[in-house]
Amino acid sequence: MCRNDATFVYRQNHKFRFEDYEGGRYARVSGAVATGAVTITVSGAGSSSAYIFTIGDIVKNARTGENFLVATVPTATTITVASTGRGFGSTVDTAMADGDSLFIIGNVNEEGASARQVNTTRAAKETNYTQIFRTTMSVTGTEDNVDLYGGKDLPYQRAKAATQHAKDIEKAFWFGQKKSTTGANVRPLRSTGGILEFIETGNGYIQNQGGALTAPDFNTFLREGFTYGNSKKILFAGGLVVQAINEFARGQIQTKVGESTYGVKVSEYMTAFGSISIVHQNMFVEDYAGYAFLLDLDCFKYRYLNNRDTKLRTNIQAPDVDGTTDEYLTECGLQRMQAPRHALLKGVQA
Repeated sequence: MCRNDATFVYRQNHKFRFEDYEGGRYARVSGAVATGAVTITVSGAGSSSAYIFTIGDIVKNARTGENFLVATVPTATTITVASTGRGFGSTVDTAMADGDSLFIIGNVNEEGASARQVNTTRAAKETNYTQIFRTTMSVTGTEDNVDLYGGKDLPYQRAKAATQHAKDIEKAFWFGQKKSTTGANVRPLRSTGGILEFIETGNGYIQNQGGALTAPDFNTFLREGFTYGNSKKILFAGGLVVQAINEFARGQIQTKVGESTYGVKVSEYMTAFGSISIVHQNMFVEDYAGYAFLLDLDCFKYRYLNNRDTKLRTNIQAPDVDGTTDEYLTECGLQRMQAPRHALLKGVQA
């Protein structure tokens, strides 16, 4: 689960937290496996798939229905089964085929036995960086003192720059990639990682549609996207995705007049998997119009360095400049947690 009390520790501009997952319970058979005592090569649970198994685990082959007992775990990709551990139940010993699904359904222990072998996961450090965002505006001394139609120009420039500054941060939170290097002046230069990178590299579900989005396709996406996390999530979608949903989900979408979530208008879409609030994200245009992100927002937080949240810095021009220069400056990043609780839909076409 995504812990709301997870601690974020700041070290200079770099911030990190520790994140842990439950051990896996699902793998696949690699290659054909005979009856009797065997060594089974497994895959589908990371590079060390066998390490999700422990001696004494009862494992079910979903295709054959056979339950068997794990005898040993000799390598990172193999487990062994003794002849007495095959057909451990009412279903007899049956040959296995390549790709068969294996589910750990518990473990069995003798009376008076010693403790089982310890098989546990370790918390891993999850990191991201804070990024320095700057948006500058300026007017000459003459311009600042001329009566313009509509009022002074500097307040207008400040308002326009504030919008641009906020958009720059939001775009980085969607599409940024985590990077730390040095700049031209041999000083630290960092960018914050965004949501797209997080799902693509963190084992989130990805559905590459590569064509028109149909109701069955969307159901598949929701089924996978609701596997973990809350039963209510937000779908931030480009125009092509929203258009497709509007076509096949008529009568299922509820728009609440005058109501908004997170400051934007939303449409509620009720499914058996959970409920989603659909938000048309107008930043997703051109090649990203066919993208949609199903997010569990409990897992994202806006983070900023101490005393470096958005500020308007005024009169930062050199002393001899005949004019005024201001800038908005923010040093912030995105805290990202539990990638499997989120899903990405991409490649939707008209």
